[in-house]
Parts: sequence; C-alpha cells; structure tokens
Amino acid sequence: MESRVIDPIFSASMMTSAQGSHISTGAHAAQNGYKACPPLEVDAMENRIVVGTLDSPSCQVTSQISTHFESTNSGDLEHLVAPVEDFESGIKSLSTGDIDILALQATEIFGREAMISESGCQVIGARTPRRPSLVLVSPDRLMYQPKSAIIVSDSCLVRRQLLRARSDLQAISTGELGTLVSGFALPEDSNDLPRALAELLERGEIDGFVISRAEYEGSNQTERRHTLMSQPNERGAPHFVPPPYSDLIAVISRIGFPSRLAQNLTEPEGNTVLWVQSRIMGNLEDSMHDKIGLEVRHRQVGAILRQAEANRDLVLEQSCHDPDGEIYHDEVRVEIRMETLSESGRRTLSLERLVAISEYQRAVIALLMDWGNLVNESTREVPRDHPTDEDAPPFLKE
Repeated sequence: MESRVIDPIFSASMMTSAQGSHISTGAHAAQNGYKACPPLEVDAMENRIVVGTLDSPSCQVTSQISTHFESTNSGDLEHLVAPVEDFESGIKSLSTGDIDILALQATEIFGREAMISESGCQVIGARTPRRPSLVLVSPDRLMYQPKSAIIVSDSCLVRRQLLRARSDLQAISTGELGTLVSGFALPEDSNDLPRALAELLERGEIDGFVISRAEYEGSNQTERRHTLMSQPNERGAPHFVPPPYSDLIAVISRIGFPSRLAQNLTEPEGNTVLWVQSRIMGNLEDSMHDKIGLEVRHRQVGAILRQAEANRDLVLEQSCHDPDGEIYHDEVRVEIRMETLSESGRRTLSLERLVAISEYQRAVIALLMDWGNLVNESTREVPRDHPTDEDAPPFLKE
C-alpha cells in the first residue's frame, strides 16, 4: 500500500460522510472491511471516550491530555486516559476497540502512515504545541558562558545553532562525552540521561546541556534554565528555530469514529502545524531531517502589526495589507519558518512565509519548490569566472 499522510484538516469531515452515520455499521462496515459497531457500543461511545496516550521523554502526552480534560467543560462526556506501552500496542488497541483515541508525539507517526491506514485508523488532527522551545540548563545564560564552554546536545541542529551564536563553544553530543569526561557512560534508560548530565554539570565537567522543557521538569532539575527562543525579545539576540514536531501531539482514531468526540482533543492551530510539517518533512531528504529547524504557528494580524512597528519592518507590515492598502482584520495568518545551518554554524539557509490561512496549503507547495531551489544552488560547486580563478566551495556542504 502506498505510504500517505491523511490530511488532518479534512479527516473530521471524512468521518461524517459515512452515508448519514458517524459509525460504519452493518453493510457499510462489511463493504469497507472494518468491524461493525454493535448498537450498545455506539450508544456508549456517544457519552464516553477512552484515550490511549504514549509518552516520550520530550513530550509528556498523558499529563497534557489529562490537564486538557480537567480544564474544559465536557458536559456529560465521560473520559478515561490510559497510557500505552509503545506505538505498535497502541495502534492494536485502537484498531480492536480497546481505546477510542490514540494521542502521541507527532514524531511517532512519521514514516508509519501506511501502518496506520492498514490498521483501519487515521490521523485526525493534533494539539497546538505549548512549549516547543528547548532550554539550556546552566548557571549562566548562553552569551555569558566562559570561553570554550562545553555544551551538550544530542540534536545536530541545536549544536549548529549554538555555534552560530558562539563560535568559541564546544557543542558536543552525549556520544562524545566519553572522550572528554573519563569514566562517563550513557545510562541504559534514556529517561535517566538528564540526571546524569546534571551530575556532570554539578561537578564542573560540563558547562551546560540542552533538553526539552518536559525533560527538565520530569527529571526534577534544580539548576537554572534558559529558554532558547525562536523569536527572542531582544533584537539581534541568538534565535533557535525548534526541531520539527517539537511538543506536537498527534491524534489518531479509527476510521468512522464520531467526529463530535474526536474534536474534543484536536485544535485548529495544531491541525495546521501537523499538516504543514508533515508535508515539508515528507519532501525533504532523510539526510536533512536532523539538520532542519521548522516552526509553524497561527498569527493574529494585530500581533503582526505590533511586531512590525516595534522592529520598523515595512515588509512585515505590508503583508497585512490588501492591494488597496486596507488592513486584513478578519483572517488569521499562518507563519512558516525553516532553516538549516553549515556544520560550523557560520552559514544559515532560511526561508519564511506569512500567508492567509485560506491559502496556506498552496503556499506550502510553493515554499517547497523555493526551498529545493535554494538547497540546490547553495550546495553546488561555484563555477569559475575565469580559468585562473581558485576553486570556490559550495555555500553549504551536503
């Protein structure tokens, strides 16, 4: 079966198209190859939802989903949040009806779209990322680190971003720690890694390390944290576009599950983020996946105009005007930012788009074409203008 990503924006409407019924029953289910829901099960589903959650070190899905149900007025809807062991067991429980919804970090569904579809399930949307930015755990802020400070991060993207901000830093992965810190061994459980790094920091073996906000809180860190912001408040301050799918929770249901219940978990901005990031990541080469920074979010026109005024950015301001000069007030804008860096962090290739929400799908297609042209031009050998000229290396090495 061809691998595909089901459009989360339209999945909810697809679920309501089962010929007048939210659930495929009787002949409809038999024709589609899915198990029909008995009448009693259908009645129970109207007022009850069981959500399976798959946690990861960088995204505590169970906590976020539980908090969501506690903070919203669900009326007569009963809910149960049940953690699952891994992706395979979660999909099996979903397809057999043991759970109604599966919520998990969006990185888990990338490359597994065919498996989801073959199980009679579909991606119906996502939750809006709350805290996508990573944090630097260190007594000092990044720009106040000592010369040749050792900063640890397992993200190739983040290490390059750190070098862009401070070329004198030693940005290393945990795999390289053994050569700098004698006797250090990676813990068998990845959940224990932040605590192991905290011990090295306390002993002065390293100067800081970069982890997600969820890892910081889950490991009970006592050292200060400094958010690596994608759009810092201070002009000219280092910026860190987060890795793809950061803090993004995807929501999966069985095909035919009532959209009224499924929409209790999904959010419009989360749907947009998942759709855009899935399309972009699906069109990038595998070698680029750990070197790309990607951020997608909804922006209100008022906030954009205030930012343009503060930064005296005429181009940003004009993006909120129609051809007659009138300001768009009634439509949300979708902001897309992506970047990649050279190994030394000295060279950055970036692309940004700010479009009306009604046009963002077409804008993503154009963005991918422009990005492909940028990458091709920046990675090719620079031709000589004259035979006596010296060889010029590409702007970015592949």
